[in-house]
Amino acid sequence: MPTQVDLIPEDAPFEVEQREWLNGLISALAGWEGSLGGAEQGGGEAKESFPWHDPGMEMEERMELAEGKPHERQLMAAMAQLDCGQCGYLCKTYAEAIAFEGEDLNRCVPGAKETERKLKELVAEHEAANSGGGEEEKPEPKPKPKKKAPLGTRDNPYMAKLKSSTPLNAEGSSKDTRHVVIDLGDSGIEYEAGDSMGIYPENDPRSVDAILADIDCSGGEKVKSHDGENKLLRQVLLKEVDITKPSDDVVSVLAESASDADEAEDLRMLAERGVEEGQTLLEIVRVYPSARPKLQDLIDALSPLQPRLYSIASSSRPYPTEIHTTVAVVKTAVYGRGYKGVASTFLAKRLSRHGEVPMYIQPSQEFRVNADGDHPAIMIGPGTGIAPLMAFLQEREARGDAGRNWVFFGNPESAKDHIYKDQLEQWRSSGLISRLTLAFSRDQKEKVYVQNRMREQAREFWAWLEAGAVIYICGDAERMAKDVDKALHDIVMEQGQMSEAQAKRYVETLSSEHRYLRDVY
Repeated sequence: MPTQVDLIPEDAPFEVEQREWLNGLISALAGWEGSLGGAEQGGGEAKESFPWHDPGMEMEERMELAEGKPHERQLMAAMAQLDCGQCGYLCKTYAEAIAFEGEDLNRCVPGAKETERKLKELVAEHEAANSGGGEEEKPEPKPKPKKKAPLGTRDNPYMAKLKSSTPLNAEGSSKDTRHVVIDLGDSGIEYEAGDSMGIYPENDPRSVDAILADIDCSGGEKVKSHDGENKLLRQVLLKEVDITKPSDDVVSVLAESASDADEAEDLRMLAERGVEEGQTLLEIVRVYPSARPKLQDLIDALSPLQPRLYSIASSSRPYPTEIHTTVAVVKTAVYGRGYKGVASTFLAKRLSRHGEVPMYIQPSQEFRVNADGDHPAIMIGPGTGIAPLMAFLQEREARGDAGRNWVFFGNPESAKDHIYKDQLEQWRSSGLISRLTLAFSRDQKEKVYVQNRMREQAREFWAWLEAGAVIYICGDAERMAKDVDKALHDIVMEQGQMSEAQAKRYVETLSSEHRYLRDVY
C-alpha cells in the first residue's frame, strides 16, 4: 500500500480530517511510495530521506525515527549527524563502512562515547540476530587492499611545518585563542575557502611519562600497535592511542587485571555505567593501583588517537602555500585537576616554530562561498566560528565580489576578546564589510549574544533575506546554532507575517536553495 505523501500544507484552509483525507487521496491516485522528494515521474523510486539527520535531535529521538530501517541506517542514526568528516566519512558513508566493511566503531569524535556505545549495541544486536538458524557461518570477506591516497588526505597526511602561533586575546582574558599559520611548502596541496584542516595531534608527553611511571614501565618495551607493527610503548602512547578518553573496553581490561577485589569490583561497575567525561587513563590507573594489565592487552583496548578538524581561516587566493586557522586552547578543571585539550594544546602551544604536524585537507561538502559575486552575504560566527568567515571575506575580496557583507561576531568581553578586530575594522573601512554587528556577552549586566542582535535588527535582516542574501553560520552546534536557527525562524514569522508552518517552509527553502549554510560542530 502506498505511503501517504503530505502535499496539503498545515496552514491550508482545511480541517485536520479533511487535510489527511486529501493527502491520502492524492497519494493513492499518484501511486507514490515514500516521500515526494526525488521521486521521478512514471513510478520512479523515491529519494531516500533521513529524518534523523539533525544534530539538534537527542539520541533517543533519532533511534526512534530509524526504528525498522536497515542496519546501516540505524547505525547512521547513532552518529552525531554533523557530516563533519572527522571520521573520514560522512555520517551515512561511515555507517555503511561499519555495516559492510567492519570499520572501527570509535571514529565519531563529536558523538563521543554516546555514539560509540550505541554503535557497539547495534552491531552486537545485528550479529546476534544473524548468527542463529543453524546456517553454516560464512567466512568474513578479506579486506580489499587500499590504494595509496593522495598526499594531504586523511590516509596520507602531509608533514607540514608550523609557521606561527599568535595569541589573539588581550592579557587577562579567560580565553586563549591563537591564530595558527601552517606552511604547506612545495607540497602542491590545494584547498578552498570553507574546507577544514585535519591534524594528527600528540598526547602530552608529561601525561605519557606519568602513566609509564605509575605502571612501572620505562617506555622502551615493544608492543604491537594498531597498524600491526612492533613499536616502542612510549611512542604508541604518545602518538597513536587515546589516553584522555579511555573506552569501556579499557576499563574492563583494567578490571580483569586488578589484584585487589574491591578495586576489581569498582572497575567492573565503572565499565558498565561508562567512564565519565574528563576521566583519563592516568587518573584511573592512579585510583586503582592494583590494576596492571599486560601491556599488549592495554594497547589493544585503547582507542586510536583520532585526528581533529579546524576550520580554515584563509583563502588560497592570497595564501596559496599557507593555511591559517583559529585555535581555542581547551583548558578546564575536571575533578579538581587541570585538563587541557590534546589537539588544541599540541597545535597552539606544544608544537614549536617549524615543528612538524601531520595534516590533511577535509573538503567541505556544501559550505562554500556562493559563486554569484553579487549576492549579499550574512555571516554569523561567534568565537572561533569567525575562522571560515575570515576565509570567505578574503575570498570575496580577492574575487572582487560586489555583494554586500554583514558580519555578526560575538565573544565574552570587547576589551579582551575582540579577536581579529583590526582586520574586521579595516574591511569595514574599505567597504568589504557593509555592516559589522558585535555581541560581547559580558560587557553589560544582561548577557547579549549574536541571536539577540539578530532580533534587534530583524527588519534589516529580513530586508537582506528578501534581497537574496545567503546566510553562513559557523560555531557550536549544541547552543549557538540552535539559538540562531530559532531567531531566524522568529524573524521570518514576524517580518514576513507568516505562521510557524510557513516560516518553517521558508527556511527549508533557503536551505534547499543553498542560501542557509552551516558549518557546526
